[in-house]
Amino acid sequence: MVLSLDEIRKAIRSPKNSQAIKRAVRHENHLRFHAEPFMDFADASQTATEFLNWVKTLIPKDKYKIFVSLFRLPAPTVQLTEQIFKDLARVFEGKNPSFSYQFTDSTFRDDWGWYRSNVLKEGDFFKTKGLAAMKTAINSVLIVDLPEAQDGAYPSPYFYLLGIESVIDYEYKDGKIEWIIFKQADNKIACFDAVFYRTLKINDKGEITGEVIEKPHNLGYCPAKFFWSDPLIQKQSDLKKSPLSPQLSNLDWLLFFLISKRHLDLYAPYPIYSAYAADCDFRNNETGDYCDGGFLRDQNQHYKVLRDGSIEQCPVCASKKLAGVGSFIEIPIPTGGDPDLRNPVQITTVDKNSLDYNVEEVARLKKEIFESVVGTGGGVNEKQSINEMQVTSSFESKLDVLNAIKRNIEEAIKFVDDTCCTLRYGENFVGSSISLGTEFYIYSAADLYEQYKKAKENGASEATLDLLQDQIRDSEYRNNEQAKQRAFILKHLEPYRHFTFEEIIRLQEKSLLNPDALRLKVNFASFIDRFERENINIIEFGAQLDFDAKIRIISNKLLEYVKEQYPPLQDAGIAS
Repeated sequence: MVLSLDEIRKAIRSPKNSQAIKRAVRHENHLRFHAEPFMDFADASQTATEFLNWVKTLIPKDKYKIFVSLFRLPAPTVQLTEQIFKDLARVFEGKNPSFSYQFTDSTFRDDWGWYRSNVLKEGDFFKTKGLAAMKTAINSVLIVDLPEAQDGAYPSPYFYLLGIESVIDYEYKDGKIEWIIFKQADNKIACFDAVFYRTLKINDKGEITGEVIEKPHNLGYCPAKFFWSDPLIQKQSDLKKSPLSPQLSNLDWLLFFLISKRHLDLYAPYPIYSAYAADCDFRNNETGDYCDGGFLRDQNQHYKVLRDGSIEQCPVCASKKLAGVGSFIEIPIPTGGDPDLRNPVQITTVDKNSLDYNVEEVARLKKEIFESVVGTGGGVNEKQSINEMQVTSSFESKLDVLNAIKRNIEEAIKFVDDTCCTLRYGENFVGSSISLGTEFYIYSAADLYEQYKKAKENGASEATLDLLQDQIRDSEYRNNEQAKQRAFILKHLEPYRHFTFEEIIRLQEKSLLNPDALRLKVNFASFIDRFERENINIIEFGAQLDFDAKIRIISNKLLEYVKEQYPPLQDAGIAS
């Protein structure tokens, strides 16, 4: 689709997607509220106000006042979301990634390999800025652009992520952006469609001023794409779903309980005094600020968020201090004809049951949110025995999540690569195939060792322990293929590899072990060293042989070392 200048003017004056853009910005602000360690305070004010207004409907006024004083930015839920995205970042650590590009000549393929790595630096871009957009800017748009002048034998396309807040209007159809109009620096506006890159300036009335810079790109489609593909709702497919989106209400609820727990925590170090409240009618006539429960709202009814992330207190209410150690809250003055026989000043003691409930509910919510986003399984605190099927299931659950994410990232990378290659090489570019991999390092080596330990304590079978040990090897040596290969060979040579020396001694006392295998186990490291001194390293040894034959030859040689070191007449250690 190609836009005329009149259509561009109309889109700028009356953008049809202005409400959709506002909803996207609001959605991202909600995500940032729970996922960004340092928020822009202008964005935080509105989101924090919405959250606090919701809390205000849940608890009494006196508790709400303390709640607001305990609320600070960044939200404590950020710690959980950082753990979540640390797990999701494993999508960029595939075991078998594949990036294939087809050209009419190898010269173009070599040039593209250099350009992609050294100029575009695409891999680093998606691991950093792409991951950041997945967290807090899910509605961003990928833009592939060209510099004003060509420098070199080929055009030099580049790409970047455009925040949805910079978009003026767009046309989205069948999962593709037909055209897009967005803000640029220096009061410029860009309009990209299926034929042209256009840059122009407009005045306050929306009128185009000056020369319209127009450059054809000959792509046949608009060089813009939503970074993410998955829609939040099917009826509005241009609003995108972050991995956190389905859990935003749970994150609000978790934040409520986290701050509520802090309120309860105050009971332990300091006594809580309560007394009758006095109404406050403070209002700043110059700024429009007014008091609401001891905290300031501005003329737009938004709470005033300070630069340290706290809500600004009313200067009148803040001057009321408690003399001595402790905390002080005000309670409403009783109304009605009946006298209130309560003590006007009271001390509230800690409610241990409430504290325990909050602690348990916080833990439950964290677990529910974490597993809902990254997948279930992998817990090491379960006391029941686990089997091979359960281990496999936990890996598959997390793998399903990563596969859903990688599909979005792969589509984004393919769009960038195909568009850049077409702009740079034209018809000399044939196509591409992009895969981040089909297998991933689901857990860290430390997590896997803990799972292995727990599985062994719970009496898991050797098949289950083998599966976990394979995962440990792959994770621990992910960047060292030679070390991984060596560990794989040693796995097939070492007897009783899942037993500690203490366990072996107990089994030997019951005559349940083969003496030669036991001796090999005890001296395994030194015998391997000797084999490599007398031959070559175990990776290169028998490289042309069938693997079974290679293992059989090395095993027989190791057993020769055993018999040489423990001849029958000198067998005084372990009975045969």
